[in-house]
Amino acid sequence: MKKNNRFFENSFKTLDAVSRPTDEQKEQIFKMVLKEVAVESKVQPRCNRSPLRKIVTDYPWRFAFGAAFLQSSVCTLIFGTDYIRFVMNILGG
Repeated sequence: MKKNNRFFENSFKTLDAVSRPTDEQKEQIFKMVLKEVAVESKVQPRCNRSPLRKIVTDYPWRFAFGAAFLQSSVCTLIFGTDYIRFVMNILGG
């Protein structure tokens, strides 16, 4: 029985020694990981924009419609219905 136990112990020690990476392999793995991190950080731009600038550049049509609505509302409040008639005359209505 002692002989069989030695056989298994030696087998497991060999498997353990073979499965561990050498120092050279560890260094190569470390270099590959650093290279991938550098590539990923270059691909993704950092978002340093303000929230308003981000909305305007991502959704310009929303900003345009919002500005047009605000402009027409303010001018209508200031000039009343004359402003609407003026715009309709310009547009041919």
